[in-house]
Amino acid sequence: MTTSLRDCVIKTEVDLLELWEGLMGEGGFSQRSLWLIFLDREGRPTPLIVPIDELPDEPDPDDVARIARLIEHAREEVKVESVPMLLSRPGPTWMQDGDRRWAAALTEAFAGQQPQWPIHLATTDHVQVFAPDDLV
Repeated sequence: MTTSLRDCVIKTEVDLLELWEGLMGEGGFSQRSLWLIFLDREGRPTPLIVPIDELPDEPDPDDVARIARLIEHAREEVKVESVPMLLSRPGPTWMQDGDRRWAAALTEAFAGQQPQWPIHLATTDHVQVFAPDDLV
């Protein structure tokens, strides 16, 4: 499925999962990355998709703080309502401990910002959501 950002409106978590599945496509990834999309007040994605590449296997507080500053700057400059996030990495489909720690660190860093979307994980040919139980 090819997803055109111009035609999308993200109102639900299912909408977001379908968007990520369309954007990530098939094949997999060569490195760990964090993908950011920026939604306006109506839930429409802006044309800007930001991949942050070469993330370490484990989150570092300084890295998380830099990502938070980047998102805050983008929110001010682009005037977006929310910033859904997706981790991608090579390797097996199942969630690994490092994936969970990244998702938990990002969730904590952005707690209280509304609306907050669940973080997703993309691996070879598979996109899944981090459930609340995955973040403890």
